[in-house]
Amino acid sequence: MRPKSGRKFRYLKDGIILLLLMFLGTLITAKLDGLNEETFSGTFRAVDGDTLASDRMRYRLLGIDAPELRQTCRGSEGEWACGQAARAFLSDTLKRGMVKCVSNKKDKYARYLSRCTVDGEDVAGLVVAAGLAVTTEYFLYAEELDRAREQKIGLWSGAFEQPRDWRREHKAAEMDVPLAGLLTVLRHILGW
Repeated sequence: MRPKSGRKFRYLKDGIILLLLMFLGTLITAKLDGLNEETFSGTFRAVDGDTLASDRMRYRLLGIDAPELRQTCRGSEGEWACGQAARAFLSDTLKRGMVKCVSNKKDKYARYLSRCTVDGEDVAGLVVAAGLAVTTEYFLYAEELDRAREQKIGLWSGAFEQPRDWRREHKAAEMDVPLAGLLTVLRHILGW
């Protein structure tokens, strides 16, 4: 009969080996994912507040969601074109210097999902810090978002509708069906 302490040691050893294998699997997955990365650099233009283009290719900034071009927000001085402001800010940012985007996949609209920098600064982080986009990933750009919110700049200067909600409501309103307005109201109430 084996002593109980030997059994505990065996479970501990097995647990450590399992954790090491999981860690190794994570490292291998990250490395393989990095092999698919493509780097793009050059001259880019702003399509909207979170999408840029170069030649015929489009790049969606990962981790943020900016207001749509036709979206308006309410600030201390009334309604303002926050979607246009987000695009103008991104456009000015792209003119600061050398732009580089790293991507490893595309979205359903065939846009490269990218992390972009301009002279080494994270472009998406700059847009969030200016108060012209919200974050889509919990920890990513949290400091920039908190600073913009505290300073009450951009979107945070007043009331605004989350870009994803604005898109959903306006998609229903643009549908060519008699009950489009009712669908918008129902979606808003049900949180769809």
